[in-house]
Amino acid sequence: MRAASLNPLRSLAGRLALIVAGAVAGALLLATGLSAWREVERYAADKREALRMTAQVIAAAAAGATARGDEAAALATLRAVAGDGAVVYAAIEGQGGILAEQGIGLRLSEDIDLDQGRVSPLDLMTTRTLRVSVPVIETAREVGRVVIVSDSRDLAARIGEVAGTALLAGLVALGLGLAVSLRLQRSVTRPLAALARTMDGVRLHHDYTRRADIHGGDEVEGLAKTFNALLGAVNERDRAIAEHGAGLEREVAARTVDLIEAKQAADAANAAKSTFLATMSHEIRTPMNGMLVMAELLANAELPPRQQRYAKVIARSGQSLLAIINDILDFAKVEAGKLEVERIPVNPRDVADTVVTLFGERARSAGLDLAAKVAPDVPASLLGDPVRLGQVLGNFVSNALKFTGAGHVLVRMEREGDVLLIAVSDTGIGIPQDKLGQIFSAFSQADQSTTRRYGGTGLGLSIAERLIAAMGGSVGVESRIGEGSTFWARIPIEGAVPAEPPARIGAGLPDGIRLGAIGGATRAVIEADLLAAGFRLDCGAGAHRIALASELAALGRRPDQIARIVALVPIGDPAGPDLLERGLADELMRWPLVQSEWRPVLAALASGAPFATPAAPAQEASDRSAALPSFAGARVLVADDSAVNREVATEALSRLGVTAVTCVEDGAAAVASSASETFDLILMDGSMPVLDGFAAAAAIRAREAETGAARVPIVALTAHVVGDGALAWQAAGMDGMLAKPFTLAQLAALLARHVAEQEFAEQAAPPEPEPERAVPVGALLDEQTLANLDELGDGDFVAHVLRLYARQAPGALTDLEAALASGDAPAAARAAHSLKSMSANIGAARMKDTAGAIEASARAGDAMGDATALPALLAETLVALAARIGAPEMRATGTGD
Repeated sequence: MRAASLNPLRSLAGRLALIVAGAVAGALLLATGLSAWREVERYAADKREALRMTAQVIAAAAAGATARGDEAAALATLRAVAGDGAVVYAAIEGQGGILAEQGIGLRLSEDIDLDQGRVSPLDLMTTRTLRVSVPVIETAREVGRVVIVSDSRDLAARIGEVAGTALLAGLVALGLGLAVSLRLQRSVTRPLAALARTMDGVRLHHDYTRRADIHGGDEVEGLAKTFNALLGAVNERDRAIAEHGAGLEREVAARTVDLIEAKQAADAANAAKSTFLATMSHEIRTPMNGMLVMAELLANAELPPRQQRYAKVIARSGQSLLAIINDILDFAKVEAGKLEVERIPVNPRDVADTVVTLFGERARSAGLDLAAKVAPDVPASLLGDPVRLGQVLGNFVSNALKFTGAGHVLVRMEREGDVLLIAVSDTGIGIPQDKLGQIFSAFSQADQSTTRRYGGTGLGLSIAERLIAAMGGSVGVESRIGEGSTFWARIPIEGAVPAEPPARIGAGLPDGIRLGAIGGATRAVIEADLLAAGFRLDCGAGAHRIALASELAALGRRPDQIARIVALVPIGDPAGPDLLERGLADELMRWPLVQSEWRPVLAALASGAPFATPAAPAQEASDRSAALPSFAGARVLVADDSAVNREVATEALSRLGVTAVTCVEDGAAAVASSASETFDLILMDGSMPVLDGFAAAAAIRAREAETGAARVPIVALTAHVVGDGALAWQAAGMDGMLAKPFTLAQLAALLARHVAEQEFAEQAAPPEPEPERAVPVGALLDEQTLANLDELGDGDFVAHVLRLYARQAPGALTDLEAALASGDAPAAARAAHSLKSMSANIGAARMKDTAGAIEASARAGDAMGDATALPALLAETLVALAARIGAPEMRATGTGD
């Protein structure tokens, strides 16, 4: 290692000697080359003069013979110069050709002609022959020429003499150079080598106390002094670092203790926050469960109008309070990074329709116009989370309605390349420019008095921003005081399915439309679509008319020169059916306007075809009794320590036809009751005295395993929706969770999921049979059955029923496939019957027929049947049902409300 480190210094003398020798050799070569070059040039000049003189002598001697053309005399003259060994060829040329020649008898084409002036030395060194020619003059006239060719053998000898002389001089110079380099080595390289050895020792042994020896008084001495000063500075630095390191270790140790204590405090605070949030949610939701369910039951009861309004106010107020709690819980999930978004097909138009319908009553009560404008190029479907997308749009619309005193709120959906723009514009109070930057911050509103004046938590927009960020998009706001605001979100479009091209008016059809006094947002939507379809607006009396029901009713007659009239009927307005009966309108559309109704009406107006479906009275969903399913004969055990909650559950179950309800007050009593009686379902509260619901569920599962008893479905009926309690039902072996407060629809879905296939359901008295209807052979859906479902409830009810089918049908299909694979005919018959029954109830005609054929084969024992085509058929059916109700999120794996 040491030798290797010194090699560079040791070779310094060698390199110096090599440099000197190289310089001398280079100079020698250059000088030799230049001398040889000059010698070749001198040789060419001397050769030219010598050959020219010889040629002139011959020309003078042979002038007479050449003039006479005497070849013998000319040859005799040439022989006189034949003794010159340098001449290899000589010739006398007359007027008629060569008179005489002497030598090799051959003229070389590559001979260098010295008569051409300056000749390149390089050419002289690469050739062997040189040529000159002179004229033969007789009586002042040229009678011929003499040509002499000589070799250049003596050139090499002359160059050799020059090289030898240069070599001798070079050797002398080289000796002098080496002597100089040796002197330099003694005075420079040896002290440098000693300094290098000192440096190497410092490097290898990290001994910074060593010092280099100082010799002489030149630059090498300065270098050694500088190195010694550097070592001194290093020693001082090491001492300071050691002192600082000792203090730093003490400081790091102290700060580490502080950090550990701070982390423990933060963890404890975070755990306390989570516990507080879960406890708060539970404690709030528990009394709200009784309030909301009882308010819902009371609002649907037969009460005087005033008392019914009071009940509805209670229910709406409770739902508003629940929405605030849900905002807080969503924000907590966002903060914890536990809020996830789905990526399933979603129809943007359906999301817009749902939100507009949801906030329609609120807009109407505030005297505001609300509508959704969807551009034609917006995809029919894209990948996203329909629930979260609706939540974002709902937050925007709710915020706009909250801060708009007059005018309208307009929802817009447009496509910008590969981005979907969702914007909500209002004509409200606007937002100051200095507040726009914090409008999406949590718990922030434009003014501190906003919460007192308008309500809200200040969380909705913050949650919307984070949801859109989770979808890979961005949000923003544009606003001016007194002119309103526009909240927008941009999300990337993935998996887009193009929408159908917009309707265009047919040739020869009436193209004029007159619009009545409708709101600004609704007018903007209708006008844009009408103009895109090719209609002319407000042209005279107009061939068609679209107006509010109240305007048409006030007119009292059908206007002249009007082809068709479409009435916009606000939800809950009873004027619609009367307009149809009196012939004042040809079609009704709900207000707020929804795309699912407006698009078919526009297509009918443009094509001249009849309206797609007979107009039906527009009724508010909340003003009609929900068509709830009945589960008469089901036996349910309710375990809850709250008397209010037990009463609520009992009343809610009774509305669903369940009268065999057993109530207990703690988990131990639930375990005992489940052992002594048979139940179709157990609703178990999580937090109870003696034995909590989760431990009770685990005990019931253990008893079932020991005794081989049938597994009874257990559902956690709890207000724990965050924290450990929200997931404890899974570890306890329960079959699901129903969060308090719940709605009748949610409870009905729960019963349908867990008890709808029990024997009592088949034993229930069937309704009066309807006349057999002819369904087209091979039809995928039975439209009449779907129409019957529409009559039972609003769009939400139908969607709910079909989602139940989407959730149950895959399980029934799985059971059927397993039974067929094992050859169990009774099990196959039961599974096929279940699939057939639920398919018939929702109008899945082809699915019902296929499952019925398998059931018939299994019961007859002829063959087990083939279910290989059912998965694809089920998927096709679910897609068709989703399109029928505008719910693209409904898929074969099942989704729930």
